[in-house]
Amino acid sequence: MEIRQAEITDPAIPSIALGTEGVPYPVPGEVAQIEANKQMARAAAEKERQRRTDEVRSLESESAIAREINIEYAIAAMETERTRRVSQHNLAIVHNQLVRENSKKEVARLVEDERGRRMSQSSMAAVHDEIHREQAKQVAVVQMEQERSRRMSEGTIANVHNELLRAQSKRAVVVAMEAERARRMSHDAIAEVHCDLLRRNSIDKVVQLAEGERSRRVQEHGDQVAADELARAAGQAAAVEAAESERIRRLSSLEHVATMAGISAVEGSVAPVDVAKSSQEESLSELPVASTAPDVEKLALRGTPVCEYLLVDHDALDLRETLADVLPALPANCDASKLQTIRLLRFLRGHKGNVDAAAAKYRANVDLRQKYNLDTIRDNIVLGRMTVQDFPHYEKIRRYVPAVTAYDIEDDSHNVLAFEKVGAVDVHGLMVNVSEAEWLTFALHELELRALTLDQRSLEHRTLVCVTVLRDLDGFSLTRLTRPALARLQRTVSLASTCYPESVHKSVFVNTPWVFYTAWKGIQLWLDDAQRQKTVFLTRGDASGALDVICPPAKRPLLFGGTNERIDLRPTGLLGKDSYALLRENGATEADIRPRDVLTVPFRMNANDTLCWEFCVAQYDVDFLVKFRTQGDGGAVEQSVEGWDKARFVHGQVEAASWTAPSAGVAVLCWDNSFSWTRGKTLCYKASVAKPSIVMNDMSDDAMDLSGHTSL
Repeated sequence: MEIRQAEITDPAIPSIALGTEGVPYPVPGEVAQIEANKQMARAAAEKERQRRTDEVRSLESESAIAREINIEYAIAAMETERTRRVSQHNLAIVHNQLVRENSKKEVARLVEDERGRRMSQSSMAAVHDEIHREQAKQVAVVQMEQERSRRMSEGTIANVHNELLRAQSKRAVVVAMEAERARRMSHDAIAEVHCDLLRRNSIDKVVQLAEGERSRRVQEHGDQVAADELARAAGQAAAVEAAESERIRRLSSLEHVATMAGISAVEGSVAPVDVAKSSQEESLSELPVASTAPDVEKLALRGTPVCEYLLVDHDALDLRETLADVLPALPANCDASKLQTIRLLRFLRGHKGNVDAAAAKYRANVDLRQKYNLDTIRDNIVLGRMTVQDFPHYEKIRRYVPAVTAYDIEDDSHNVLAFEKVGAVDVHGLMVNVSEAEWLTFALHELELRALTLDQRSLEHRTLVCVTVLRDLDGFSLTRLTRPALARLQRTVSLASTCYPESVHKSVFVNTPWVFYTAWKGIQLWLDDAQRQKTVFLTRGDASGALDVICPPAKRPLLFGGTNERIDLRPTGLLGKDSYALLRENGATEADIRPRDVLTVPFRMNANDTLCWEFCVAQYDVDFLVKFRTQGDGGAVEQSVEGWDKARFVHGQVEAASWTAPSAGVAVLCWDNSFSWTRGKTLCYKASVAKPSIVMNDMSDDAMDLSGHTSL
């Protein structure tokens, strides 16, 4: 391919010839020419920049001169305009003065003429007025007599007409009230049948879903058991291999050879001793063991009096050596050392024998214990012999949380029992009246007491003692789970999982509603696999038989359907506020609210009338508000009553209040269930209108109670 040199049209730009090989860059002989061209280009650029700078300066000078000229022209024009306006103003003042003088003279002449005319006219009007006054007096006397007679007859007719209208209105109101009562009864009956059908369909669907979930869980549990068996067998083989390697290493060590040499020197004076067997028996004599593979856990222990734990890996490092920098040095075979061994065993079992994970969690536990001063709390509990009743803020928190741990009640495996009425926890009262610091202080004391008690009982019974927690979800509602409440619960669960693993033997949820599974999808993310596998859900239908197997009635408190009266589970929280049955027995009206519906009860009121009400929700919760309707220029006007905007009331909470009407109108009590898509609500209410004392004997039709209720 032939490369041609481009034609150069500008003589100032020298041509650049290609090399012999067609390379497009200058040869050494053209460097000087290129530098000269660059100098010329820089000089031309500098001249162009200087020219543009001078041009800008000249333009600015011309603009400044033009600006000065315009300013002078403007000043001259303004001065001319000011002079013109001053002269025009002076002329206007002179003209106004002349006009004013002429007007004064004309007005004086007209006033004088009018005065003379009125003087002659007034004399004639006085005579005419006197004659007209006499005639008007005579006509007024006649008309007054006629009006008096007419009013007397009209008053009699109006009284008769009002009596007829009042009687007719009373009959119409009675008929309307009877029709409204019949309509409400039929409406309630239809709603009850509809709710019953919906309830049956929901129960059938829930039963089908529960059966499918149970089958899936049974299959999943079987797969998990098989996988656990395989993992356990592999772990056992690895532990045996590691223990055998450690035994061979110790037998071949220099210390062991020296020991055997000393023993052979005095052979015959003492009996032969199996070192491995004796050391193993000495180390395992005080270890509480309750596991599916106790032999594997014993093989994971080194033969020392302190019961050190092995890390079963290729390096054969044990747990105590891994945590040597954080574990305090304790005398061998003392109670503190044994309790420490039990705590390490809980961390080891809580992480399925994975010593790496157990060591990492234990270090996180040490950091949290230092952050929250848990060792100080434990010392205070031990030295002060504190019980739950002695903890800070106990009485304040127990008003909202009905729960108790029965340390004196245990199952066949020596596990203690705890009972919590989760569905009756007053979440709103707890969040409003108990601060985050108060809740955390109480929770830390309770968790530390539980851990200390479980470790002591483990040492006493020579088995790992845990707690079985029974949680009753009767009355649970998703609307109570606010973000602050969930955040507080998450912090507590995270703290308990980090510092107190393998403390819960089983967590049983009783009377589990189907809506709880929605919340459980998020809550279970806070737990690990071992904790989720310990969770059992019992619905209202299967709670009786399955619960008796887990915890017999003789070991359950009365609030859990048991017969044990020694367990002090107080009816606090929402249990202490549940007076629905009492309100119904006192003559209150019971009403059902369908899903997505609103119950309204109107009352016609006069000014200064007082509306009193009292209500209680049977289950779940409902929104309540008060509205007031008045007649305006453009028609009826409905407004929310100040202080009684929409607020949510939960079951068991009795609300009793009153409100005085500022003017005549209709007050409406509203129970709003529009936020619930699938669940109807039942409530009892009593309401009436109290009249002022000055009109107690005047039963006006305008103040009639449209609801049909009597006074409280």
